Amino acid sequence: MSLKPKSYESLLADLKRLEKENQTLRQTRDDIANKQSDLIHALQFTQFSIDTISEAIVWLDEDGNYVFVNDAACKNYGYTKDELLSMQMFQVDPLFSKERWNAHWQEILDRKSFTIETINKRKDGTPVPIEVTVNLVEYEGKQYNCAIIRDITEQKLSEEKLKQSAIRLAELNATKDKFFSIIAHDLRGPLGTQREFTKILNEKDSKFSDIERTTNLKMLEESSDQVYSLLENLLDWARSQTGNIIFKPTSIPFFDLVQRVIDLLKLSANKKDVTIINQIPKDKIIFGDLFMIETVLRNLISNAIKYSKTESEVTVGILKFDYDEHPKTKLEDKNLHFTSPTDSTVFFVKDTGIGMEKDQIKNLFRLDKKFSTKGTAEESGTGLGLILCKEFIDKHQGNIWVESKPGFGSTFFIRLGQNTIS
Repeated sequence: MSLKPKSYESLLADLKRLEKENQTLRQTRDDIANKQSDLIHALQFTQFSIDTISEAIVWLDEDGNYVFVNDAACKNYGYTKDELLSMQMFQVDPLFSKERWNAHWQEILDRKSFTIETINKRKDGTPVPIEVTVNLVEYEGKQYNCAIIRDITEQKLSEEKLKQSAIRLAELNATKDKFFSIIAHDLRGPLGTQREFTKILNEKDSKFSDIERTTNLKMLEESSDQVYSLLENLLDWARSQTGNIIFKPTSIPFFDLVQRVIDLLKLSANKKDVTIINQIPKDKIIFGDLFMIETVLRNLISNAIKYSKTESEVTVGILKFDYDEHPKTKLEDKNLHFTSPTDSTVFFVKDTGIGMEKDQIKNLFRLDKKFSTKGTAEESGTGLGLILCKEFIDKHQGNIWVESKPGFGSTFFIRLGQNTIS
């Protein structure tokens, strides 16, 4: 069967129709290509966004397997993507077990989305506190936990700093209350005694026998000594709290300084027949603040006299660094800061008096804990002197501690953190 040849006009019409269809196809192809390009760009942008955010994003299946991780997760944990995608979450969270994960997965199914805090472990074993926002998602008929993980190390550090600040504030408030208590009670007491004795002596002096007059004058003298010592410590402590005492270390001939303090306290020592022995080498030079070291010596030697028995000895000396001979001192040294034993000076003040119990020693340098024991001649005190000693030794980056046994006396050790000059 033969076909009748088409006319020119018919062929031209077919050609135009085909060209139009071809143009339509090209436009459709271009539209599809543009949509594909836009989709690829969107996917790339989404992937870029997920990989560049600081929070780790991971997907976990119902068995705890990693099925997706972003770059931040790899960076935070120290693993490559291939490594993480071959692992289970139990391997980075030591707080989770298989049993706990099962309960956790059920909670995810029930609650859909919530936030928890836990501890994860990096590849190098470093623990890191994290906050995890859990989200239940479904994809291609399966359920996953899309977890957004945030490192909260800085937050925890800030919380700890706030906690320590609160503790410090409470201690400062207790210190302030203690300070006012000392002023109100311990200072008022001896001043009141002086006032009454002065009145009595003024009104009845002619009626007193020589023995009564001597006794009353002695009590008045002791009260005056107590007030003076307390005022001296209070003023020094107050100045140290307000920063008015400037730390000025200098070279100090230590033997001469100790001897000067001993001479100042000889009257108190003679009343009890207490002998104070200066065992400091005469050529010993230390590096420290003269005023602070003298204040420390004055308080420690004064306390040693107060708690000494009649006809006993108080010794001031330098501790030799023979660790075989002083194992206890070696133990204490572990917590102190110095370059080597020869670069630090440890001196001691030792008495053979009444000594202290462990509970007393524990609160000895705390102003918020009331600690004051009557001396062997019923001398009273506030414990403020030892607080002042600790603050001044802290200024030297040093340390103060005590060894004591009830009935056998006490030995106070002081380490100066600054280098000594021999």
